[in-house]
Amino acid sequence: MKVSAVGINCGYYNKSRNIKQNRIPIINKADTVSFKGLFDSEPDLPARFKYGLEALDGQSVLVVTSNEKSSNMMLEFYADKIDIPVMKKYTLLVKNGELKNRDDLEANFAVFKKGDDYNILSLSDNQIMGILVANPKEEYNSKNKIFSGEKKVLKDGMAIDTGEVFYSEKPKLVFNTPARYYTGNAKKYLALSTVDEFKDFNKRTISALNSSKNVEPKTGFRFSDIGGLDNIIETLKKYVVRPINYPQVFENIRLNKGILLWGPPRCGKTLLGKALANESGAKYSEYNANEFKSSTVGSSEASIRQMFKNAVANAPSITFIDEIDSIAKKRDGSSNARFDDPMVNQFLGCMSDLEKTKVPAFIIAATNRKDLLDPALVASGRFGLHLEVPMPDEKGLKQIFNIHIKNKPVMEDVSVDELAKMMASHKFNGSDVAEAITNAYFNALERLGMFEKMDSRTFTYADLQKIAISKEDFYIAMQKIVRQKI
Repeated sequence: MKVSAVGINCGYYNKSRNIKQNRIPIINKADTVSFKGLFDSEPDLPARFKYGLEALDGQSVLVVTSNEKSSNMMLEFYADKIDIPVMKKYTLLVKNGELKNRDDLEANFAVFKKGDDYNILSLSDNQIMGILVANPKEEYNSKNKIFSGEKKVLKDGMAIDTGEVFYSEKPKLVFNTPARYYTGNAKKYLALSTVDEFKDFNKRTISALNSSKNVEPKTGFRFSDIGGLDNIIETLKKYVVRPINYPQVFENIRLNKGILLWGPPRCGKTLLGKALANESGAKYSEYNANEFKSSTVGSSEASIRQMFKNAVANAPSITFIDEIDSIAKKRDGSSNARFDDPMVNQFLGCMSDLEKTKVPAFIIAATNRKDLLDPALVASGRFGLHLEVPMPDEKGLKQIFNIHIKNKPVMEDVSVDELAKMMASHKFNGSDVAEAITNAYFNALERLGMFEKMDSRTFTYADLQKIAISKEDFYIAMQKIVRQKI
């Protein structure tokens, strides 16, 4: 017997422009494709709709859609309409060829169970187009229509308009109260997304419905998120990351437990501390030096001692102290000691004790004014490793720009080289670059009239696809930041 090749279509092709958006979270379809054998074909649309209804349990929602991105966006818009705690989301994707003379549904919709009632919610991204929900034998009535964001209680025998001839003998989607509760078929033939903790749906964005299988662990800032500081990053890898990850190699080497990051403000010192902890897998703690100041005698020194105890107890650890100059200024050597001199002495003692141990606990201090610090504190054996974090040059600004612009829609007329050159001439730092990109995105929304559409609730998935930042949007944003600079 000759067996011909069989093609299996595992998805659908979207011809629209592929622009990733960060503001509006989108649920990715869970991978539910499995081999069922050549003679075990997928159930038709009515059967899959029935399977989805059977899986509803008062803590789940069924979304029927021919465009997942559009339905997910509208589901976020109307999250407050689904007044149940949602733990699971089943997605029934209507594929090409399943509707007569149509490629997609008349309107996407969601069904959820509350008590004994099954509710339907229209997820149409067309605000003026309604979806018919009625018994096919009923005479047409405008009251049978629900518009985008509206919901209705389903009754047995009600048909849901798919855009085909509504009064056909056998509508594709007909609601009948399920005779049983069963999730097996829904898990097999529908895409499933789950949440891992109970929260009220109307206090949560749709991003919380991401499948745990598809969500990468949140690791925070990494070195790859920092641009223009390659030399400093390499030094931190050498003196901190590798000694933490391979302690046996450095067992007999005295390590610099104190590291001083100094340079102009808003250039990445704090980000370096956070990224360092994530890259090394160390426990991270962050303080502002002003937190140690206390009017109670001895309390400031006690707080410093406790910080060092915590650093050792949580080893391997990274302890980041910002604005160290506020409590560690040069001592004048006179008998009239300043109020912060005892804190400097306490730091000196604790750092000396830490250096004598082999515990992988590192103290990272940051300052804009290295010249103000007490010489004894920045000597070898205390904060002995000094790393200057300078203003980024043109190359660094380009790296920073490319990091922050990632996954944002940008028009073809935007030249990163040209923008980086302009930013360098106006002495932009890393925070300025991030702010310029944010402002440019808002400029694009205003230029395209998106704010008016949002306010009038006429914003659609098609509008989302149109958003892109132009060269002029960036220029206006940069001019605003330049005017704000002192």
